[in-house]
Amino acid sequence: MLAAHYAADTRGGVRVKIGLVDVDAESRGRVTYPNLALMKISAFHKTKGDDVSWYHPLTSGHMDVVYLSKVFSEEYSRDYIWPIDADEIIRGGSGYAIDVVDGIEVHDKARDPDLAPEIEDMRPDYSIYEGFGITDTAYGFLTKGCPRNCDFCHVCSMQGRKVRTVARLGDFWTGQKYISLMDPNLTCSSDWEMHIGDLAKSGAWVDFSQGLDITAMSPAKCADINAVKWERIHFAWDRPWEDHAEQFRMVMNHLKMARHERVSAYVLTNKHSTHEEDIRRIMTLRELDIQPYVMIYRKDTAPSVTRRLQRWVNSPMIFWKTKSFDEYEDNYTRSRR
Repeated sequence: MLAAHYAADTRGGVRVKIGLVDVDAESRGRVTYPNLALMKISAFHKTKGDDVSWYHPLTSGHMDVVYLSKVFSEEYSRDYIWPIDADEIIRGGSGYAIDVVDGIEVHDKARDPDLAPEIEDMRPDYSIYEGFGITDTAYGFLTKGCPRNCDFCHVCSMQGRKVRTVARLGDFWTGQKYISLMDPNLTCSSDWEMHIGDLAKSGAWVDFSQGLDITAMSPAKCADINAVKWERIHFAWDRPWEDHAEQFRMVMNHLKMARHERVSAYVLTNKHSTHEEDIRRIMTLRELDIQPYVMIYRKDTAPSVTRRLQRWVNSPMIFWKTKSFDEYEDNYTRSRR
């Protein structure tokens, strides 16, 4: 995505004015996750001596190029609506390449090209997010790709089904206290031991933010993870017909200091499951002291009971103080009388 037009140094020393727009942050009114592509684009242009800043329609004035990056679909992030004064406007990211066809989200890779190699290889410019309170965390991919090809996920369309190494830790970590990994399936990498070894040596707190594959976990992999200062680990239980209870139990028995404050599992709803199947997965995870996190596929089509279920589960203070969803529903009903 967002292939920069100024990769070749043919401008004769001209200083180009570059504007950046984090469309997801603009839509939500806050930064929940920094945009990695924009950080790399910023780093690239700064090496060329360009003037890079966030674009503001009222104060930025005329720009040579404005880059807009959007990760999430229109359901979660609305497109940028404000006028842009620029010679060239470049839009990119998976959020501009997802359509709904017959009720199913479809990602069009042709509309979501990769960054140019000379930009992809840049160390992210974390300074652009310092004003948003992100000051001591490194973000990046060690690997890309996933072999699972789940029908609700766009990773295979975007990155392919083969898990491949795309970076070493030092390519995006510069000594920050925290590391947030964006790998979709590091667990299935043939370079697992190398990457885990790098993370362990870093001494930084690691958040496996996009999840580890519960089906690929083993006592040996748990031991590898225990050598890392891990802050949070996320797994997923997406398909209701797959019973992962024993795998989750094994993980909780082998990971050090494993408890629901540090271990969570995404639970996909409104795709292949009934309400009863959602409850079964949620309560099984709860019994194992794992924090469920309900994800709703196509939220605009979800029944109200699923939305209420999400509110209950994704509010940990309420979830762990309430014995069951029925009890939550009783309290919810009484509060609305």
